[in-house]
Amino acid sequence: MSLYNAWTDLKTFQQWFFPIGFSVVKAELDPKVGGGRIHMKSPEGVVYPTKGEYLLLQKSDRIVYKDSWDEDRENNVPVTTEVKFQTIGTETRIVLYSSFANNKQKDQTMKSGIINGWKMFFQNLNNVLKNK
Repeated sequence: MSLYNAWTDLKTFQQWFFPIGFSVVKAELDPKVGGGRIHMKSPEGVVYPTKGEYLLLQKSDRIVYKDSWDEDRENNVPVTTEVKFQTIGTETRIVLYSSFANNKQKDQTMKSGIINGWKMFFQNLNNVLKNK
């Protein structure tokens, strides 16, 4: 299984795209330009509904998408994320960029723990790939 496929195959995606201790209660994914969603549930039972839209799918090399909350919330402005897959010898490096509407959104997102969240996502992803 390639890293690109781990991001575009629903069955695999829902096995790793959540923080450690969370679970997926709803997932929709259609690997073409357009939408999808994933709703994650915390160990305390709180559901975090998100929706996304693929903007670019460049097979094996790059994915660009935007995501936001899948409900009405104040300042529900999408974050655009670019994921690049760089082959280095026999390994693949993921390079991730996030673009924010403004500095306030960036600061709020950083304070929410996005960096630790991504670390947990990638730890899950590594575990899933080891078992494939």
